[in-house]
Amino acid sequence: IGVSPIAATAMTGFSLAADSSNTFSTSTQIKGKAYAADYAPPTPSKMTTAISDMETAYTDAAGRPISDNSNLNVKSGLISGTTFEPGVYKWGSDVMFDSDIYIKGS
Repeated sequence: IGVSPIAATAMTGFSLAADSSNTFSTSTQIKGKAYAADYAPPTPSKMTTAISDMETAYTDAAGRPISDNSNLNVKSGLISGTTFEPGVYKWGSDVMFDSDIYIKGS
């Protein structure tokens, strides 16, 4: 999990503990590491790159047509327990889940 361009204090409810290098934090509520733009280098530049890559991926995906009409508004946006096959999916509403979702393919 990561936040940028805001500081780590924006991640509330995670009981973050910074590692000795101050390049990331850990928490019992997170499987993995937490990153923030105000952590020690090289974290800020890596966060900038990650945000840029995310924006590029979003723009690319948003411009693609859906691959099959059955991929439009799947389960009206309530996707808990759904397994997604390869393809482009789009919704005209919020998408919510409160349990696992599965992505199948390579």
